Amino acid sequence: MNKDGVFKCPVCKKMLVRNGEIMKCESNHSFDVSSANYVNLAMNQSGKTHGDDAFMVNARRNFLSGGYYEKLRKEICLAVENAGGITVLDAGCGEGYYTFALGGIAGTTIYGIDVSKKAVMRAGKLCKGDSFGTFCVGSVYSMPYADNSFDVIVNIFSPLACDEYKRVLRSGGRLIMAVPNPEHLIQLKRAVYDEIKIKEESDDTLCGFEMINKKRVNYTFTPKDTKAIEDLFAMTPYYYTTPAEKRSRIMNSGIFDITADFSVITYKIIK
Repeated sequence: MNKDGVFKCPVCKKMLVRNGEIMKCESNHSFDVSSANYVNLAMNQSGKTHGDDAFMVNARRNFLSGGYYEKLRKEICLAVENAGGITVLDAGCGEGYYTFALGGIAGTTIYGIDVSKKAVMRAGKLCKGDSFGTFCVGSVYSMPYADNSFDVIVNIFSPLACDEYKRVLRSGGRLIMAVPNPEHLIQLKRAVYDEIKIKEESDDTLCGFEMINKKRVNYTFTPKDTKAIEDLFAMTPYYYTTPAEKRSRIMNSGIFDITADFSVITYKIIK
């Protein structure tokens, strides 16, 4: 399949063909491709902010630029390389921290989709060159891609859309997931909350997929300053549900070691 020949029109579901800075289907629905290497194929967004807002995107970019999750990024790249696919989709790509690294795997073409326009704009600007296809603003629950388009899908702390993954993955395709384990960021939680609940290990079973490998990535890192700790907390789902009084505890906590605890899991689709 030609580069960028994976897209389908979100209106009529016919194939989209890119010609310069336009994507168009045979029904003449057309979509502009931004100079930042992305196309907005999300429907019914009506001016609202969808997905991560600019504050969360900036916080994540600031934290990740410190290299604190570099070990995880390397394990994800290794899993994708071992999967041996040619066409790879980062489903929930965010601002492109992991996606950019995937572009270093020889012989692959990397795509990214996220519901946050702010994040995709950053990802598209970062991920340019022969290793990357056009990035896309859209929902993982209704992806504007043709059936059987991808060899590998990567999901890093993103919503799980198994039905769509099964639709766009080719026979024998791989799904690679990065998920947090119960001890992940445990010190951060203790710094903010009076009481915390340790979650049980998650069930790794996915309907329609067979797990073929699981690698734990567990280590401790020391943030360089309290701003890095604030950014880390701001990029978690806890931030917006935590009262301001408790959020302010981070600013007075000083610097402390933090546990990173992930699993990188590879599944094979059953078709």
